[in-house]
Amino acid sequence: MQPRTNVAGARSARTIDRRTFLRLCAAAAPALVVPMALAPRIGDTIESHRKPALAPPEPPPRLPQAAAMQQGAIMAHLNPVVAENCPDPGVMEDAGRFYMVSTTHVLPAFPIRVSSDLVNWERTGAFVFTEGNRPSWARDHFWAPEIHRVADRYVVYYTARSTETNLLCIGVATASTPLGPYEDLGAPLVSQDTAALDPTFFRDEDGRQYLYWKADAPGSPSGPILAQQLTPDGLALVGSPVEVLRNDLGWEGRLVEAPCLVKRGSYYYLFYSGSDYDTPNYAVGVARSTSPLGGFQKHGEPILRGSGRWKGPGHNSVATLNGQDYILYHAWEGRRFRDVRPCLADPLGWTADGWPAVEGGQPGGAE
Repeated sequence: MQPRTNVAGARSARTIDRRTFLRLCAAAAPALVVPMALAPRIGDTIESHRKPALAPPEPPPRLPQAAAMQQGAIMAHLNPVVAENCPDPGVMEDAGRFYMVSTTHVLPAFPIRVSSDLVNWERTGAFVFTEGNRPSWARDHFWAPEIHRVADRYVVYYTARSTETNLLCIGVATASTPLGPYEDLGAPLVSQDTAALDPTFFRDEDGRQYLYWKADAPGSPSGPILAQQLTPDGLALVGSPVEVLRNDLGWEGRLVEAPCLVKRGSYYYLFYSGSDYDTPNYAVGVARSTSPLGGFQKHGEPILRGSGRWKGPGHNSVATLNGQDYILYHAWEGRRFRDVRPCLADPLGWTADGWPAVEGGQPGGAE
């Protein structure tokens, strides 16, 4: 398959500074309220990190495209929200609680954390896999898990290396509760001639369900992001996969990966990460389409890049609390990558022309 050129006319959102962003937030919501649930990290008080109240400017500034940035709340915390190693955070909301799983490489695989506010995360002591229930087909490289409620049970989609082919494949396991115990399907859900990784699940408003994943090209990570319909139980694929995205922008480097699909209004928004994960160039991009299976037009420049403190932000999830969207992702500190990636969280706003935006385009707490 040949790489597709970027759709003509796709525009990048105008960058605005932090102060202007906050003034616009105030204009959109005259009484900005910090939800009390959004507390700082454990041991802090919300007052110690509360931002001063902002009065609506008269008149509000007129900035094309950015003028209607909508931000329902300002997150009152200091990043990271998970200070320990927490790569590839996959976040699910269920019955008022949030569950997070993350990459571990080895067993026990995928610790399950829980939170009521997206800020204070606690380990439950549960793992998706241990030596007692390890997938029989998987050797190692337990990467990029996500928990989803599918039909009447909980389903984990994940990446692991096959004992038979030595390639990365996508597996699936089920449980009756979010904390398990989980039982693997017994064979990979997606097994290709090249590596398959970074699965994500999406259920559309019509009830149809889809799996998205990154497929390497032969001998190269520069392959596409694919999508394919799932059966109602989420345990089998329907039809054939279709390509929905490929690296064709300069900042994406040699690859795109880590898809995450969100629907807002009439658009499907495909968040993704580009460039190499262990470099400061790694960043979060987004594309949108009116179909879940194609026609995605890229925003252009990343919506989230590294800062002086936090580098290589990527592999994100999107969660909603009290009507406000948040982006959760990993990033790393220091001059050199040391394979330690805490989890960060920031409010996700939306521009007047319908693109997601992170305040300042960088991780919060970047100072």
